[in-house]
Amino acid sequence: MTGKQIGLPALPLPGREEERDFLPIRDYGLIGDCHGAALVGRDGSIDWCCFERFDAAPTFARLLDRRRGGFLLLRPEAAVPRVRRRYLEGTALLETEFETHSGTVAVIDMMPAAALPDGGIGPAGWVVRLAEGRAGEVAMRVAHRPVHDFQAPPIELARDSHAALAARCPTLHGEVPFSLPEAGTAAVARFTLRAGERRAFLLAPPEAEVADPAATAAAFLQRTHAFWREWVGGIRYHGPYRDTLLRSALMLKLLIYHPTGAMVAAPTTSLPETIGGCRNWDYRYCWPRDASFALYSLQKLGLTAETEGFFRFLVRAAEETLPVIPPLFTIDGQGCGAERILEDLEGYMGSRPVRVGNEAAMQHQLDVYGQLLDLIHLYSSAREDGLSDELRRLGTGLADYVAARWREPDHGIWEPRLTPRRHVHSAIMAWVALDRARRLFGPRADWDEAAVALLDEIRSRGVHPSSGFLTQVMDGRDTDAALLLAPMVGLPIADSTLARTVEAVTAELAEGPLVWRYHSEDGLPGKEGGFLVCSFWLVDALLALGRGEEARARFEALLALGNDLGLYPEEMAVDGTFLGNFPQAFTHLGLVQSALLLDLYEGGGASAIRGTHADRWRRMSARPEGSA
Repeated sequence: MTGKQIGLPALPLPGREEERDFLPIRDYGLIGDCHGAALVGRDGSIDWCCFERFDAAPTFARLLDRRRGGFLLLRPEAAVPRVRRRYLEGTALLETEFETHSGTVAVIDMMPAAALPDGGIGPAGWVVRLAEGRAGEVAMRVAHRPVHDFQAPPIELARDSHAALAARCPTLHGEVPFSLPEAGTAAVARFTLRAGERRAFLLAPPEAEVADPAATAAAFLQRTHAFWREWVGGIRYHGPYRDTLLRSALMLKLLIYHPTGAMVAAPTTSLPETIGGCRNWDYRYCWPRDASFALYSLQKLGLTAETEGFFRFLVRAAEETLPVIPPLFTIDGQGCGAERILEDLEGYMGSRPVRVGNEAAMQHQLDVYGQLLDLIHLYSSAREDGLSDELRRLGTGLADYVAARWREPDHGIWEPRLTPRRHVHSAIMAWVALDRARRLFGPRADWDEAAVALLDEIRSRGVHPSSGFLTQVMDGRDTDAALLLAPMVGLPIADSTLARTVEAVTAELAEGPLVWRYHSEDGLPGKEGGFLVCSFWLVDALLALGRGEEARARFEALLALGNDLGLYPEEMAVDGTFLGNFPQAFTHLGLVQSALLLDLYEGGGASAIRGTHADRWRRMSARPEGSA
């Protein structure tokens, strides 16, 4: 993990705290309460925060507009030569230590979380910020500028003793009095912190009573710390990458909406795939295709509640939409609304437009059906109680749809904004759907006939006629990193085809440890960065070919690309610039899966890697207790 310890300039005059440029994406850390989430910059500014739901309108959105977006700042007033950050061990509590010329302070940030008697996690909708003096004395400043919605007028705050409040907006409680410069649209407080002293600031729901901020914050700190330590204590992995996997597991937990079990792809919208470009999407939704990766990884880590919750969410959501399965769901299992463009927002570093909603929800993506049937197959293989009638109905419905529609073009896994085409990865996953249906429910003539035809077409039209690698589309000439998944789903293709596909991806789409998704036309201007989950897929494909040393070297090079907190974005430029929404669940899932497969490879070689997710689960489960 990398992270340059670059200092911070002194703050401008009170009331002018918005005069700050965008931070690099890698400079953010994530806090959350399994309902909503916030991004905390290394300069002590919360620049993104959605309370109670990941897809709620943000209370702070300086991430997407420097002056209109809103923020909650807590940091030293003077220049800060050195900043150090970490998560408190085994927790999601973020500590940022500011070392100034006059002294050192640390800020601990959290969204409180504790197990509730009814099985929930609460309380939702709070942020706690604790400033602690570590050495000397430091002049500090708090600045609070909330927004109600992306495009709403500025909020006018009122002052009530040591609180800053407004209608329809969380109240900021503190141990120091606030002033209201700038016509009341921001609250500011200044105070001095000496070694051994602590000051608490709590952002609370408007109806909450906070008579004693210090005591309330101390109680939240104790309960939240204990909650996360207990949760991490349930993780069973004890392999060589334990610390890295624990951090990824914590990030994935923070991205799960506890009331339904849904995992969002990321807690943000519209962070660009190219700085200044238009490839800016809303990722605060749940993609079913993440499901098999998530279930496989979470099960092996011992996270039974999260596994069961995510699986049940997907089953309920899919049942509601059969026979058609959309590419993504909202966090309560509904269809995604129309995509909106927020014209007036600046966009991160001028990257416009800012989008709310995701038009990809309207696309036809055939691979989703294979992902769901693969998920049901994996789920059933890990249990001894057989398939429920509910799962039989869902699984047969998915297979029937694929058997009837597999010849139709689709938009594919990467959701290009082009007319549909016959994507080879989609054909592979259609074959997976029918193969898993046969394994689960027995043979059926129409399923078997379609599966044979699909496999014949993949082998004849989905392989480059002269170079012998799998192609992006039928009768195509370009490769695609999604095809690296072929050995991970048990597709019966020749080893030579797989080897040539890996070589084509490496030669055409890789630069250093990074792998791009594709280089073909996708209907949008501009380019994107290396796609990190594809980079981990190359690790997995190399293991399936028996190239273990090369795979491990690539994996460890990828680990070094995270930020100083162990967080990873969706994409990355060659120069290390983080791109895309952040942090990205798919990337962390790819990291966890590759780490688990490296351990499996050490015990069983390439043959242990190939096959279905269920095959690998059984092989891992057969290993001695205490191994990875």
